[in-house]
Amino acid sequence: MRMNKRHEGQEMIKMCKWMASVGLIVGIALFLLSFIANAYNKDFFLTIVSLGIIGASMVMFGFGLFMGLLIETYQRDSTENV
Repeated sequence: MRMNKRHEGQEMIKMCKWMASVGLIVGIALFLLSFIANAYNKDFFLTIVSLGIIGASMVMFGFGLFMGLLIETYQRDSTENV
């Protein structure tokens, strides 16, 4: 069952919120783990990876929000012109 075209942008925003939330939780968990596992984390590899995951989640959220708003705006403009 396909959703109404009017709500496609909101679906994209919801999906990107979910993906960003999971990425932030994993990134923060790894970041906190990097302080506990000092002997394993000699070159700060775990810290760098966790900060990369957090940054990627924020970029994914921003991109998804931009695309969702773009879809909503485009559909609103195309229905007004008809």
